[in-house]
Amino acid sequence: MAQSVCLDARDAPHPGRLPFEPGCERSRPLSVGDPLPYRKHDWPGASHAAVLPRGYQASDSLRGTLLGRPAILQTFDFGHDARAFTRFDAGDGGQAVLLRDGAAASPLTQDGGGGVQWFQSPDCRGAPGPAPGWLFAALPLSESWQERVVRLNKARSPDECPLAFVPSLTRWRTARVELPWREAATGAVAAAPVEVLVSEHFGGASVDTADHLERFWFGRGLGLARWERWEHTARSRLRDRDRMARIIAESRRCPPIAFGDPPAEGWRLVDCRTWTNMVRAGPDAPLAALPWPAPELR
Repeated sequence: MAQSVCLDARDAPHPGRLPFEPGCERSRPLSVGDPLPYRKHDWPGASHAAVLPRGYQASDSLRGTLLGRPAILQTFDFGHDARAFTRFDAGDGGQAVLLRDGAAASPLTQDGGGGVQWFQSPDCRGAPGPAPGWLFAALPLSESWQERVVRLNKARSPDECPLAFVPSLTRWRTARVELPWREAATGAVAAAPVEVLVSEHFGGASVDTADHLERFWFGRGLGLARWERWEHTARSRLRDRDRMARIIAESRRCPPIAFGDPPAEGWRLVDCRTWTNMVRAGPDAPLAALPWPAPELR
């Protein structure tokens, strides 16, 4: 869930070294406030690669806190259209992941569409504070698909417990895949073997009844690496789905990847980000992360 910094024999960070490159046998997770040896940006569209080599959005996955609890903070940091990387602008945000009771789940997300959103599960009844509802995975992990129908709903605050909950099929697995990545400075493209956790979150209790799907890839040493949004053509409630599907296909900013296929017939990819467009720090020029969430939520 968190990205790592490569260390030398004296435990000093290697600026610019990526976790999957040779010479990264020693590493440790990065935390909020650490100088970053690299930042993960999304791939630019083919028509924008020359003018936006660092893409549109950066995403760091760092150890931090949410309401005083240890959490992994996975940020969404826009840097185009008058917005700047590392500065909190309109549309920036992230998701906080809690590791509790052998599971990884997110009680909080923030984005340009919904703002700050709390996701609660029925565990919020009788207990103060957020009860993570957006499940990503639970132990034990396996290379076979595991699944669970979770029940969740949005709330206006971490202490609000909704009266009703909506079922959502969630399934996950691990695998070693060839992860596509891009050198932001040159545009060179390659692939690296990376152990990933793939997590699928359906908008319904089953694949056959869901109207949409969100799919996530978390890479060992990288944290959040890719996200996809799929819509079912017959059940979708998204009005712009055909236009969005056409735009994402024409952009070519989401290269082919293992487990990136439709879950069944009748599904179309409408949105995607691949945060493996790597921006490296220089020896005397460390990078900084987006300050998120707001101080009162840490």
